[in-house]
Amino acid sequence: MKQIKAGTFQILENWRFDRVNHETKEVIDSEEFCNHIVNDGLARVARLINGNSSTYFRALAVGTGTTGAVDADTELETEVTRAVASLTNGTYTAVFSYTFSFGGNYAITEAGIFDSATVSGSTMLARTTFAAKNVSTIVDLIATATITVARV
Repeated sequence: MKQIKAGTFQILENWRFDRVNHETKEVIDSEEFCNHIVNDGLARVARLINGNSSTYFRALAVGTGTTGAVDADTELETEVTRAVASLTNGTYTAVFSYTFSFGGNYAITEAGIFDSATVSGSTMLARTTFAAKNVSTIVDLIATATITVARV
């Protein structure tokens, strides 16, 4: 089948991480950047468009893996925790957000968007890696992922 380059669109992933004081909720620092939609995520989006899937993406996970994100990723390298995110939408965006609290000290270096808060059998939409965000019982991490559908 010949592919025609007319009317194409792209899926963009943007992340924001805020480290906040657990008690006061004061923002310690923030960082924003773009990263990677993975193969399984693209395949699920295609199935959602034509109704061949009804399982949408709803969970965020963070971990301590340091290997860069690649197309074939299906899970985080070293997942620490995962939770169902707060979901909101703009005209061309889907926003996932969750405040992670920790029972110990971690240097969080990766995050992902998944279709389930259960690790086993879940599908990943996107994965990103970044410089360590040190968290603890007194420092939470607010992870916000924004998926934008745009024209090329």
